Amino acid sequence: MSERAPVWSVVIPVYDKAPYVEATLRSVLSQRGAADLEIVVVDDGSRDGSAAVVEAVGDTRIRLVRQANAGVSAARNHGMREARGTWVVFLDGDDLLHPQALMAYGQMAARFPAARVLAGRDRRVATADAAAHRFADLPQPLPMREIADLPAVFVREGLPFSSSSIAIRRDFLRQQGLSFPEGESMGEDLDVWLRAAEQAGLVCTPEALVVYRVGLTDSLMGSYRDLAWLPVWQRLRQRALAGAMPAHLRASSLRLAAEMEVTLSRRLARAGRRGEAWRHLREARAALRGRRWWVTALGLSTGWQSLLKR
Repeated sequence: MSERAPVWSVVIPVYDKAPYVEATLRSVLSQRGAADLEIVVVDDGSRDGSAAVVEAVGDTRIRLVRQANAGVSAARNHGMREARGTWVVFLDGDDLLHPQALMAYGQMAARFPAARVLAGRDRRVATADAAAHRFADLPQPLPMREIADLPAVFVREGLPFSSSSIAIRRDFLRQQGLSFPEGESMGEDLDVWLRAAEQAGLVCTPEALVVYRVGLTDSLMGSYRDLAWLPVWQRLRQRALAGAMPAHLRASSLRLAAEMEVTLSRRLARAGRRGEAWRHLREARAALRGRRWWVTALGLSTGWQSLLKR
């Protein structure tokens, strides 16, 4: 292995992804205009031969590291420690990177040299159709924008990227002490993205830089029922209330946490858990008292399910 550090370190956590991981790796190896890369695959105790599939690809740019099964957060943290590149790109073991994705990140970094976080959209494709998916070339010049207030954008538009379409400077990750909270299986990645954006904002393109497979029965998102208050939202609220973020982000962060709590309240109500629904709705009231809160309260009071839609 060359002693010179590459520009890009693509970190791929893998747990029982044998049917998909080769395609994921080849989507990275086929990058156009960005050959200076390494791939760090962290096998999180797979039982299905995923590691053997990775080794069989046989490219010297791939480094396989192994750990006993400890979850995706531990695997990503392990990958970050192993990474040597200027930028750490995160990619899940069953997703597909656009062949111009690294080039797009490079264009964003060139236009905004102070940027520490770069991101793009994802395109969701049914698992059965992913193998035949063909990416269209990205437009040139690449559209991009700076986002200084990610929580405000999240409330208005939803999250403008996914966990497989984001790159962060490695020195920034270390300076900020950013790591994925281990032992959590939902929202742990978003926790890192929010904390990174609090300190540096981000540069984002509306173009899709990755294909996310929809319909995998073994995926965390596929099994999640979203009836729990995630630690990511509680920590976001705590940082805002404690002043542990830039002042201009406090109101939007509290608003985002409150919006998510109202959403949870509605889902709990539809599941027949009205007491819990009321508790979360009351918690949200401190930062959110607009129409959506009052409609939710009316739906809980009257039992009108039509008012409790997502």
